[in-house]
Amino acid sequence: MKRGFTKEDFADMLVPNGECLEWSGGTFITGYGATKAYDKPWLAHRLALHLEGIDVTGHMVLHSCDNPACCNPAHLRLGTHADNMRDRNSRARQARGTSLPQAKLTEDQVLEIRAIRGMSQRAIAERYGVNHRSINHIINRKRWTHI
Repeated sequence: MKRGFTKEDFADMLVPNGECLEWSGGTFITGYGATKAYDKPWLAHRLALHLEGIDVTGHMVLHSCDNPACCNPAHLRLGTHADNMRDRNSRARQARGTSLPQAKLTEDQVLEIRAIRGMSQRAIAERYGVNHRSINHIINRKRWTHI
């Protein structure tokens, strides 16, 4: 974007989708819009509030619509990291289990692991091709806590 752009310039980058106004420019893999304005990088939803005259410094900008591309100021509010985590958890939006790209096990395998008796954690780890610490965390319910 140009250096002295206006709210109208920003609005030209938005596409209506229901009640959301989605960023049509570059995005991260997570779906959040990204641009450069005032000689610095911005997340589009943060810039949307900034252009409304809201100081976003030191705050997170939370979406009430759960749409990362949305820049509709009516769907955005300031909050803390704790507020963001509460929203994420209450809406079950956290990555879990096989939705994590690094997951090497399925939910069925985790249930199998918890049911195994009489075998060392190292032997179980070898059978499933994971680290023995992963098996310990599964058995002691420090990981895969949702099942």
